[in-house]
Amino acid sequence: MPVEESSPGRSVEDPKNEKSGFSSPRWRVVLIVACVVVAALLVIIVPTAVVLTRTDRLDPVCPAMDERERVDCHPEGKAARDRCEARGCCWSPAATQGPPSCFYPTNHGYEVDGAVVKTASGYRARLRRLKTPTMYGGDVETVELLVEMQEEHRLHVKILDPAEARYEVPEAALRVPRPGQAADSPMYDVTFTHRPFSFKVTRRSTGATIFDTSVGKLTFGDQFLSVSTRLASSNLYGLGEHVHRRYRHDLNWKTWPIFASGANPFGNYENLYGHHPFYMCLEDDGKANGVMLLNSNAMDVTLQPGAPDSAPIVTYRVIGGVLDFYMFLGPSPENVVQQYTELIGRPVMPAYWGLGFQLCRWNYTNTAGLREVIERNRATGIPYDVQYGDIDYMEDRKDFTYDADLYQGLPDLVQDLHDHGQKYIIILDPAITNQDRRDGSPYQPYEDGLRDGVFVKAADGETNLIGEVWPGTTLFPDYTNPSTTEWWSEYCQRFHNVIPYDGLWIDMNEPKSFMNGSNNGCESNRWNYPPFKPAIVGRIMYDLTLCMDARQTWGKHYDVHSLYGHSMAIATRSAMSRVFPTKRGVIITRSSFPSTGSYAGHWLGSNKAAWEDMEWSIPALFELNLFGIPYIGADICGFLWEPTEELCQRWMQLGAFYPFSRNHNHREYKDQDPAVFSQSMIDSTRDVMMTRYTLLPYLYTLFYHAHVAGTTVVRPLLHEFPTDSNTWDVDRQFLWGSGLLISPVLTPNTTTVSAYFPDTPWYDYYTGQEVEGEYRGQTVTLDAPMNKINVHVRGGTILPTQQPANTTVYSRKNPMGLLVAMDDSSAASGTLFWDDGEAVDSIERKDYLFVNLSASSTELTCDVVALPLGGPTAGHWAALRYGTVSVYGLALGTGTPTVRAGRVDGPLQTVAASRVQYDRDNQVLLLTDLQAMDLPITESLRFSWT
Repeated sequence: MPVEESSPGRSVEDPKNEKSGFSSPRWRVVLIVACVVVAALLVIIVPTAVVLTRTDRLDPVCPAMDERERVDCHPEGKAARDRCEARGCCWSPAATQGPPSCFYPTNHGYEVDGAVVKTASGYRARLRRLKTPTMYGGDVETVELLVEMQEEHRLHVKILDPAEARYEVPEAALRVPRPGQAADSPMYDVTFTHRPFSFKVTRRSTGATIFDTSVGKLTFGDQFLSVSTRLASSNLYGLGEHVHRRYRHDLNWKTWPIFASGANPFGNYENLYGHHPFYMCLEDDGKANGVMLLNSNAMDVTLQPGAPDSAPIVTYRVIGGVLDFYMFLGPSPENVVQQYTELIGRPVMPAYWGLGFQLCRWNYTNTAGLREVIERNRATGIPYDVQYGDIDYMEDRKDFTYDADLYQGLPDLVQDLHDHGQKYIIILDPAITNQDRRDGSPYQPYEDGLRDGVFVKAADGETNLIGEVWPGTTLFPDYTNPSTTEWWSEYCQRFHNVIPYDGLWIDMNEPKSFMNGSNNGCESNRWNYPPFKPAIVGRIMYDLTLCMDARQTWGKHYDVHSLYGHSMAIATRSAMSRVFPTKRGVIITRSSFPSTGSYAGHWLGSNKAAWEDMEWSIPALFELNLFGIPYIGADICGFLWEPTEELCQRWMQLGAFYPFSRNHNHREYKDQDPAVFSQSMIDSTRDVMMTRYTLLPYLYTLFYHAHVAGTTVVRPLLHEFPTDSNTWDVDRQFLWGSGLLISPVLTPNTTTVSAYFPDTPWYDYYTGQEVEGEYRGQTVTLDAPMNKINVHVRGGTILPTQQPANTTVYSRKNPMGLLVAMDDSSAASGTLFWDDGEAVDSIERKDYLFVNLSASSTELTCDVVALPLGGPTAGHWAALRYGTVSVYGLALGTGTPTVRAGRVDGPLQTVAASRVQYDRDNQVLLLTDLQAMDLPITESLRFSWT
């Protein structure tokens, strides 16, 4: 074979490289081409292989399961096989009513992208979406998980989009803790499953499940976020605001929408005034945990039973924001509430007079009609502290005006109330009309609001949104705008110079409108018509409220709608600080959000004069205390409809034990103030209100503890006896604090009541007699004639009391008393908090009296641990004496008991025999008329008996 001639630029083969076979230029070309081909194949084959692998894994995995374990994958309803399977879900027609036919596969959701990383505050992970079909579009491909082990008892878990900021509740609405160092010895453990991603929180001491997302996997879209969790037990309480007929939730496929709404509380699963995605779960051993989702967007919360060998399931479906959970480990129910209010803010301390009885009606017609109601109720002798003005006092229902024709002389009437030791509260609605005054002059709040730019804007961010409320066409102040707070405060101050009101009642602040959206309608966009609409009231998102694309300082109305009433409460508290710089006053709001209780109280809205509504009010009291709003009550005798005298009498008895005690009714129905009924009804109401006023020092002390420590004021028995399973369903009785049990009659034509008594001594409040028979741990039938509500004192309790009067101005000047109820060890304890009743900063300045009370089988001690500043001098609010002491369950020997009393550090005086009564049969010791012994409440005292 001839040798190829060389040519320029080319070299002859090196004989040493013959074996390699790659030394020639031809082979180099072949090699290069081969590499390119291989690289191209890798570009094509490897991603294809990955996709095929992921697709193989993500064909819906639909194993056979108990139908009660299914989580609905078609929550908008009308599910069909083709629509279900198109979104990558499982289809199998349910055999029973309740479970869904379209449900999540077990391989839906996200997977951990990399690893879960330990951080200084907890954990962090990136999550990558598994390639399943989207449900409502806009699914975020990569989300971030943040876990903060904030306190031993509190865990924070947040899932967000790391690439794009999404709406979150702003600090101006609710300031939450910043990340810090992880707790050293948390009460919980957190574990993670990588694919599909889930996390589980358990109680370290028992292994009980706190939160477990392994069921109903995570979905995180632009306008649809969903996650499910298992509970520790079937004892679930909270979530609101709705009409829940029972305190413990029915977990049999119930969906509760949460989104502030002005719907009437008629009990058909409607979302009502408040937005509270918080629940408490009582574990089977009596320990409790709580979970809050910090999110202001509209949502559904669905409850389902789970399989018999598993646990119930809660599913959240939210249409915006992020998934931001706080978990509280208790372990007692009261601990859970304390930990929750530690996060969201402690409840406001009401003025003492705000605990008095209050009276209201929509439309007294005129000044003469209002004066008649005031005077006839004064004449009954029924304690009566507060009179209200509803929207009829206004000129054409305009805020910051009064009708000088119908309500001529209203300022003088308010002065008359003050002269009688009474207060006046006015209603203010948020909506501001653009109509002139009756005399043709400009309506100045509107004009100044227009100038200052205080109103909610339409979608363009410039045009003021116009709706319709009581005064006609109206604009809506944007209370998230600091300029609005200044404008609102200015007009509250100006109007106080006209009508010297004492408190503010803010209504219609969901916000409620009489038209859908605005006078120009609402644009057809994804905010007003989101791809998924929770089961909220109305067929559209903006049903009788503002367009969802309206603009406020805190964001789109879509995101901040449920914060409207909360922001108004904040602005109103700021206004009250301007009107009353040194006084607390009273604020009552209809709409609320977590932390609203730090600014205002709440009433249960437009209820009916119906037995079922009276009955429902007790679970509602429990829930609002759970939500950190203990200053709560229902309209006594009902707002709508006309009550029978029997219903109103029983409701006045119950309402005497509402923390916020107000009788209020609608203009279309007859008067229902106590004075319009029979003498027996009047007498019954006077008696029960005198009982309330006697116990106001105890109630006020409970509010102090709520304010500084976050405890509840009204609470269910399960809060005090969580290991007694008989208490878990008791919601027709309630406690004031830990020591006073109220068992009202809630049905017509009834003169007995069934009452459950946990295993501890209980004494009749009125007589001191212990409940008869084998009553502990039993339900007992008690006599309940028309003039009586059953009230019992728990053994081990000391209640501070005071001689009552017709208003708190006068009752606060009367002698104090102590009611001691012994437990099985002949011991009892309690506290007394006392200040001037209205100073805005008495607690912060430590200008108050605080007394620790304790008793044994031989003595009672009043240990003063805090004294008011510079007092008490003559006429000082703390210059009071003890007048009575009652001791229940006190076993003394034969003969007349000898009682001594005096200062702890001095000699004791013998109490005159005429002031000592002892009922040996019932073991009740009564000491009366002690004022002359000069036993000041500001001195540490001791009472002994033999």
